[in-house]
Parts: sequence; C-alpha cells; structure tokens
Amino acid sequence: MTIGDRKPTHHSGSHGPLRRMLKLIVEIDSSRFLGNRVGAALLLVGILAVFGAIGYGLPALLSRYFQG
Repeated sequence: MTIGDRKPTHHSGSHGPLRRMLKLIVEIDSSRFLGNRVGAALLLVGILAVFGAIGYGLPALLSRYFQG
C-alpha cells in the first residue's frame, strides 16, 4: 500500500469553549432569524459581563484580603 492508496482520516473537530464562542459570534452575524441573532448577542454580552465582573471583583477581593 502506498501513500496515495490511503484514505484520508477524518479528525473530529474540537468543541471547546473557544469554538463555541466563535460560533456565537458567527451566528450573530450570519443567522437568518432575528431571534437567533438577538439570543446569541445577549448570550455573548452576558458571557463578557461575567468575565468583566470576575476580572474586576477577584482583584478587589484579593486586595481587601491582603490589606488586613
């Protein structure tokens, strides 16, 4: 069997959080249905708000803990 005779193997795509986030961004831009666009946009804004709250709240809690 030579290299040309081999069938190409199909790799299963990763379905991690980054891929799901990118799918949300694409769905906001390309979905035909307004409801899907609005839902995806709200979910994305919610996820960004959670990350923002963690990014602000965690350092504030740590500074309060280490000050005394």
